[in-house]
Amino acid sequence: MKEHIFLPKPLFQRHTCFPDFIGGYSGFAEHAVNREYATTENNLDRYYNLHIVLSGKGYLQTDNMTYELTQGQGFLYGPGLRQTYHSDARDPWNIRWVHFFGARPEELLDGKGLDEPWLFQLPDLAPVEPLLERLLELGRSYEVDDEFAAASTLYELLTRIQTTASQLNVSVHQAADKIRAAANYVRAHCNQPFTLEQAAAIAGYSPHYFSRRFNKTFGKSFSDFLVESRILQAKRLLASTSLSIKLIALETGFSQTSYFSKCFRDLEGMTPLQFREMHKA
Repeated sequence: MKEHIFLPKPLFQRHTCFPDFIGGYSGFAEHAVNREYATTENNLDRYYNLHIVLSGKGYLQTDNMTYELTQGQGFLYGPGLRQTYHSDARDPWNIRWVHFFGARPEELLDGKGLDEPWLFQLPDLAPVEPLLERLLELGRSYEVDDEFAAASTLYELLTRIQTTASQLNVSVHQAADKIRAAANYVRAHCNQPFTLEQAAAIAGYSPHYFSRRFNKTFGKSFSDFLVESRILQAKRLLASTSLSIKLIALETGFSQTSYFSKCFRDLEGMTPLQFREMHKA
């Protein structure tokens, strides 16, 4: 078997997920892929790439490791990642794949595959194989009204994998590194207007995913972190300058003195003036 099927773009533009390119190989020992970062091949700078091994074996390589993949295992690449994998020459894998996109699929997948390939083990192939075959059947004779069946079949496939699969590779926590880098940038520029969307863009994530990971990394919301950063700057100015409270509020990113005073009291348990009196030389 060596099958490549491309689907037309859906008429409805907000499917949670939708297949773009589906196919499979069996008995094809020459199957090998080596794509660089941000490759535009098959739109993989914007789309996800899912593979599931039905039998045989193959290998996936990252910068530091080579993983052997066998029956019931698979991998997911998020958009733009370097992709390197190949079939075993003596026991070539029988594999199916789906390249897909959608309306914020990172939320459905809980961020899997965004920073590094997600390698997984399915406890049972029986619920998954018919879904893969159904996608291929739809693709072979695709009609306009099949759009909804293709979207729902892929959704069931992804949610089954998401809820039942176990991870094979250990995360290198690149997401946390990106979140911390964005936080450091925000803290250094907190006197400027900053939105969650802008901070998420610095990290390269959607606002929803960034917000959830930010909470997990720092134990506080992005908005609380931003206010805290501005109050830290205000404390320095209160203790070391004679600038007015109004000017300090403006200098540290607060548009209203009353809101600045409220935030200050909430965090420090005193007013800005009381803090200044306490730290007079």
